[in-house]
Amino acid sequence: MRVSRTSSVTPQPRVPLLARASRPRCIVPCNSTRRPLGPNQSTFSDESPEEAMARRRKESDRVEERVQLVDSVRDLEGYFERAGERLVVIEIESAGVCQTGWDEEPELHWKDDQKAALEPCQQLKHVFQRTARDCPDVEFLTVQAEDDNGEEICDRLGVDVLPTVQFWKNGKLLWEHKGIDNLTQDLGEGVLYFGDTAGGQEKASTYIQDLDSREEVRQFVEGEEDDKKLVVVDVSLSDASPCVHIFPAVMALAKNFSGLAKFARVMADKNEDLRGFMDDQEITQVPTFLFYRGGEMIGRHVGSSRGDLIGQILTMQSAAGIPPPRPPTGAKKRQPMRRGRYTKSAPPS
Repeated sequence: MRVSRTSSVTPQPRVPLLARASRPRCIVPCNSTRRPLGPNQSTFSDESPEEAMARRRKESDRVEERVQLVDSVRDLEGYFERAGERLVVIEIESAGVCQTGWDEEPELHWKDDQKAALEPCQQLKHVFQRTARDCPDVEFLTVQAEDDNGEEICDRLGVDVLPTVQFWKNGKLLWEHKGIDNLTQDLGEGVLYFGDTAGGQEKASTYIQDLDSREEVRQFVEGEEDDKKLVVVDVSLSDASPCVHIFPAVMALAKNFSGLAKFARVMADKNEDLRGFMDDQEITQVPTFLFYRGGEMIGRHVGSSRGDLIGQILTMQSAAGIPPPRPPTGAKKRQPMRRGRYTKSAPPS
């Protein structure tokens, strides 16, 4: 049975690697949203400016050590073998090319335009390094397309757009993002979806259980003793972008509804048994969310809209007489809207 993704990406023709450039916006992912400190600022109040500078240099060295440069195809295969079951994230880039990944790249004729077009890719390099620092359970590699063996490595990886970020496990390509547009956001989402790591080294598996067989699904659904608790099973595929993009929202829901609902994920292309489960449930689009209460299915939701998923869960809870979860401790209360006074001015004489 053919399964469709709720959104798709149009296949792109193969193009020369070192040919085009771009200037899209850059989105900061994961836990890279902290404001940078000034040259004389430090989170350590007792540090002198010199000590702060020395510490930052040491931290910078550690970050660079987390990202390994791939020099050859043989080198690449060695990294795959040593990684074993760990997720491997590869950044393929060029110092002189920054493509959007769109079907048509903008033409840049002025030097200032060409320089500005490279800035998002220069920012990506720093975001990639910070993500590597914050995700110690994931292996991070970088490939320089213009190096001596860069073209050969790109051919091995099937790369035709620069930059591209790929996610590999067990020597198999799971997912990739081509072009700089929204790449930093997809980097964070991909590490969470495939590598189980969110901001602050928080684990998605703390809140969402991965199920590996029909029997595990049955036990997860029927083993819940609280008949009022909502049981949510996220049925996804490893190569479907919509499943990757909605997963941060699923994790947030699992955290916020702790005690009121429990969440699990079925990666249906993991094995034949799970594909059979997908067929049993007549699932033809992913992601699909199955809802159970008291061991019985009470509904489903299809699609990657975060707002629609949240609304569906709140509606089902309300129908069961269960109020929404309380705001987290420390959340700011919404201030009442102030009403202004309108004074009608006198007409001109």
